[in-house]
Amino acid sequence: MLKIKISKTKLDVFIKNRRFLSLFYNIMENKNLKWIFLITLSVVWGTSLFLIKKATLSFNSYQVGALIMIFSAFILLPFGYKSLKKIKKEHIGALFIIALFSTFIPSFMFTIAIGKVGVSVTSILNSLTPLNTLWLGFFMFGIKFSKNQVLGLLIGFGGLLVYFLTGNFYQGSGEYIYSLLVIFSSIGYALNSNLIMTKLKNLNALSITTATFLITLIPSIIVLFYTDFFEAYTGSSEQISSLIYILFKAGIGTALAMVIYNKLVQISSAIFASSVTYLIPIVAFIWGYFDGEIVNRWQFIAGLLILLGVCVANKLKKNK
Repeated sequence: MLKIKISKTKLDVFIKNRRFLSLFYNIMENKNLKWIFLITLSVVWGTSLFLIKKATLSFNSYQVGALIMIFSAFILLPFGYKSLKKIKKEHIGALFIIALFSTFIPSFMFTIAIGKVGVSVTSILNSLTPLNTLWLGFFMFGIKFSKNQVLGLLIGFGGLLVYFLTGNFYQGSGEYIYSLLVIFSSIGYALNSNLIMTKLKNLNALSITTATFLITLIPSIIVLFYTDFFEAYTGSSEQISSLIYILFKAGIGTALAMVIYNKLVQISSAIFASSVTYLIPIVAFIWGYFDGEIVNRWQFIAGLLILLGVCVANKLKKNK
C-alpha cells in the first residue's frame, strides 16, 4: 500500500509541476492561434492516414482501430484524469454519443476504407465533414450560418468535384461501397463538432477527449481480444514497426490532435474546425508525391479551390 501511495503522489507532483503542461494550457486558450491549430491538425491527420495504411500491413483493420483507441486512452489518462472531475451530469449523454459515433465506429470505418479505396480517396471523402457540419447544425441544432460560410463550403465542394472528375480515385477496384464508410465517418465528426458547440461549450477540451477515449477503452479491448491479436502477435520486426506507427497515430494523431481539435471548435466555430478536412487531402497528395505518385495540374487547381473555400467560409461580416 505504501508503494502505491508514493507512486500516486509522485504522479500528482509530476503532473502539477511540469512547466510544459502549464504552457500547453496557456497556448490552448489563445484564440489567435486558430489558424496554427488548423494547419497543424491538417499535417498530423494527413500523415496519420499513411501510418494507418502501413500498420494494416501487419495487422487487420479491426486490430489497428482497436489499438489506436487503447493507446490513446492510456496516453491521455495520466494527464487528463483530473479533468474528468469537471464533467457534470448534463455532459454525459453528449460524451457517450461522441465516443460512439465520432470515435469508436469511425476508427474502424477509416482503417477498413483505407485498405480498400486508398489513402487519397479516404482523405478526399473525409472533406465532406464541413458540409455535413452545416446541414446537421441547421436541421438538428438550429445553428444559422452566414452566406460567406455557405459560399465557402460550396467552393470547397467544387474543389472536391475537380478531384473526382479529373482523377482515377477508385483505381478501377469497384469497391465503391467502402467509400460510404468514410462518408458515414464524416457525419460522425460533424456531429462531434456540433455537440461540442451546443452541449459541451463550457467543458474544456482535455476533459472531452479524455472522457471520450475512456468510454471507448473497454469496448476496444473486447474487440482486440476477439480478433485473436494476442495469438497472432509474434514480435516480428514488421509487427513492431506497425506498433510504432499505431503508437504515433494514437499519441500525436489521435490523443493530442483531438484535444487541439476540440479546443479549436470552442475558440472558433464548428465550420472552421471541420474545415481541417479540406486541407488533409493536400497533405495526403504531398506524401504521395514523395512516395512516387504524380500530382497533375488539375489536382493542384483543386487544392487551390479547397484553400479558397476555407478562407471564404471563415470571412465573417465585421459589422454584425
